[in-house]
Amino acid sequence: MSDIRPEEIKEAFALFDPQNTGKIEPSVFWDFVNTLGDEALKATIRIPTHSLEIKEFTDLMNRYNQDKDKDPEEPYRRAFYSINKDGSGYVSTQELKTALDSFLGPNVLSEADVDEIITEGDVSGDGRITLEEFLKVMHKSEKKHRGEHVL
Repeated sequence: MSDIRPEEIKEAFALFDPQNTGKIEPSVFWDFVNTLGDEALKATIRIPTHSLEIKEFTDLMNRYNQDKDKDPEEPYRRAFYSINKDGSGYVSTQELKTALDSFLGPNVLSEADVDEIITEGDVSGDGRITLEEFLKVMHKSEKKHRGEHVL
């Protein structure tokens, strides 16, 4: 499997380095590993005791990418199930808000921002996102990042 695209790694790194220090603290990296929802990875990865710079982060992400399943949707599936804490098969507004607060920091996104994300992904209109809806949103986001036209 090919490596994660460099721009994706830079975007992920920037999420964990909001002050743009060029480093990610070990505890923040561990939070990231937890969001992947990959128990095998959590059991095998060695969390550094020092701050990670982009090169080391890139190496770790490429190693992870090579080890994961061949299904390109697998990381999104793991993310969905790590957000869906109650195991209902749906991501609610509260679950998404909790995950984003954990990932981005508390109150970076408002309730209205989270509601907008849910509304965009919620094709069925029931106020929550299924795995299939989540995958569609992620594919749409990928296309936007590649500069493709998205309806």
